[in-house]
Amino acid sequence: MAFVLVRIDDRLIHGQVTVAWGALLNPDVIVLVNDDVASTEWKRDLYSTTDTMGARIDVLGIESFLERLAGVGWQEENAILVVNSAADLLALMRGGLSTERVNVGGMHFTEGKREVLQYVYVDEDDVRDLLDISDRGVALEARDLPQSEPVDLVPKLLELRAKST
Repeated sequence: MAFVLVRIDDRLIHGQVTVAWGALLNPDVIVLVNDDVASTEWKRDLYSTTDTMGARIDVLGIESFLERLAGVGWQEENAILVVNSAADLLALMRGGLSTERVNVGGMHFTEGKREVLQYVYVDEDDVRDLLDISDRGVALEARDLPQSEPVDLVPKLLELRAKST
């Protein structure tokens, strides 16, 4: 099954996902995959009760997601997949997730990260993981909102890598 949007966003589910992308894509379900959220009751409850304009929220850890994906998955559902990091998405892809395009919607500043765009900051691990995702034939499109102009991240990541060596 193909997700209508596969998004990396360190804030996971918030207004950009539910209102902007949700209004455009009209999802039946938003699948949030994050081991920390899935294993922490209050975090899981917080995200599970977020107003998503009628979409159901499935909160899963990486292993649970891969088990469900290998089984019935989200067949015949209009589904958005959200992860908080390139590392988590790469783990899902190594476990069997297939997608043609990834929306990088928000990787915000933390110590040691460099700016690629106003809403995309990366460290060496992020660059490595994102380029690994790209090497699998996946388009990496930075775009915070549907009406924003998409940006191909690969040339910017390659430029950062070249400056680091």
